[in-house]
Amino acid sequence: MKMRNIALCLLLAGGLSASCIREDNSDCHNVYRLALCYNGDGTTDIFPEKITDVDLYVFDQDSRCISSFALSDAEIEAQLVTLPPLDAGDYRIVCVGNAYDTKVGNLDSKDLSNITFAAADYINGETVSGNDPLYWSSIDYTIEPYDEYKLEETKTTYFASSHYDIIVEVVNAPENIGKNPKIELVGVSPETDFHNTAKGQATDYIMETVHDGVKTTTAVNNIMRHKNHEDVYLKVTGEDGTPVAMISFAEHLRKYKDFINPELHECQIPFLIEFADPVPPPPPTPSDEICVDVTIGIPSWFVELVTPDFKK
Repeated sequence: MKMRNIALCLLLAGGLSASCIREDNSDCHNVYRLALCYNGDGTTDIFPEKITDVDLYVFDQDSRCISSFALSDAEIEAQLVTLPPLDAGDYRIVCVGNAYDTKVGNLDSKDLSNITFAAADYINGETVSGNDPLYWSSIDYTIEPYDEYKLEETKTTYFASSHYDIIVEVVNAPENIGKNPKIELVGVSPETDFHNTAKGQATDYIMETVHDGVKTTTAVNNIMRHKNHEDVYLKVTGEDGTPVAMISFAEHLRKYKDFINPELHECQIPFLIEFADPVPPPPPTPSDEICVDVTIGIPSWFVELVTPDFKK
C-alpha cells in the first residue's frame, strides 16, 4: 500500500512538472517582483507610516492596461509583490496608494496622460469635501524570454505624494459666523493623471467642519497637488451668509514661504482665520452693527512644528 502511495506521488509530481513544460511557462516560473518604497522628504523609508493600500496597474508597450489589482494585506506589509504572469516585453507599472474613496477613469485610453484618479464624489457629480491622502509611483519593467534558470529579479518603485494637506482653523467666531461656517476651496484641480500631474476643470470643494465646543472650528482634508497656486482660493462664509475671508493660495504661500514649502511631498498648508474678542456693544439701536476685526495667518502650533531645515 505504501509503495502505491509513493508511486502515485511520483506520478503527480511528474504531471505537475510536465504542466510547466509548455509554451507559456509564466505561471510556474514567475520571478519578477516589485518592492515598494516611500522616502517622503528624507532618506528613510516611511511607506508603512503613510501608505496602507495600493492598487497596481500594468501597461504594455502600447500603453494598454493589461492587468490591474489591489495588493493584499500581506503584500502591503512585506512591501513586496510578485508581478502577474507576463509575456516577454517592456511594461510600465503604475501604483496608486490610499485610493479609499478614489476612482480611476479612462483606463482604456492608451494614454497615461488621460488616465486619471479622482474622488468618487467628483466622478459621481456630487459635492466634494476633499481627496484621499494619495500617493503614486511609476516604473518601467522588462520581462525577459522564459529561462528556467533565471534568478528572482526585484525592482524598487518609489512613491511620490499626489496631495496637499489643508488645515483651516476659524477661531473666536462671533455668533453670526457661527460654529459651522462654510469653508470652500475654490478652483482646485480635481484629478491627477498617471504621470502624477494634477489637472481637470477647476472645481470647488466644501470642507467638512468640526467645532471643539469652545471657540475653534476646524476643517482638515486633502486636495490634489495643483501647479498654479494663483488660481486657487480659500473662501470662508458665515452661517448667515456673511463673507468672512477670500484668501489666495499664491499670496498665502508667498507670505509664509519660510514655513510652507509646496515642493515637499509631505506639505501641509494651514490657514488661521481669527476674530478679535468682541467688545461689549453699547445698548443697541435699530441701526447698530457690531464690527469684529479678523486676522488671517497660520496657527502658532504649526510655526513651532516647522524646523529650520524644512527646505529641501
